[in-house]
Amino acid sequence: MVERKKGMKISRKRATNVVILLAAVGCFFLLKHILVTDEARIKRVIYDGKAAIEKKDIEGVMEQVSRSYQDDYGLNKVAIMALFQRVFHQFDDINIRIEEMQITISENKQGRATLLTWATARMQDKTGYIVGSSERPCQVTFTLIKERGKWRVLKTEGIAPEEIFL
Repeated sequence: MVERKKGMKISRKRATNVVILLAAVGCFFLLKHILVTDEARIKRVIYDGKAAIEKKDIEGVMEQVSRSYQDDYGLNKVAIMALFQRVFHQFDDINIRIEEMQITISENKQGRATLLTWATARMQDKTGYIVGSSERPCQVTFTLIKERGKWRVLKTEGIAPEEIFL
């Protein structure tokens, strides 16, 4: 028997069972956090990008963008960085709202996140929508690929770069 303070006695068998139970619970929570689904990881990329835009954190935004980024407007990663630098310089405050996100993983291992979004921005004494409108949101689709073990945005559809300025 193992003695504890204040005269409590506990058997070795019971102590072993408690240790095994605690180890099993610890392994469960560890595996739960390690074995996160690709859908959850893609959702995290979208929300991390949203937070970075709202904080005007160019490095945080670019961390979510693939080196191979190319969209239908001819923008690549360098052009996206220049666009966001201009947006961050022009606006004092940016707020983004996201709803109805649907995530799929295709057979070719690309992810797609389709969502409804609105973005408002304040510039000096003016505030307005830079994505979507008061009547309806903008439907945006992000295509993502795994790059160096992390999902990153490869292409964006639904937002034209010229629509972003007030």
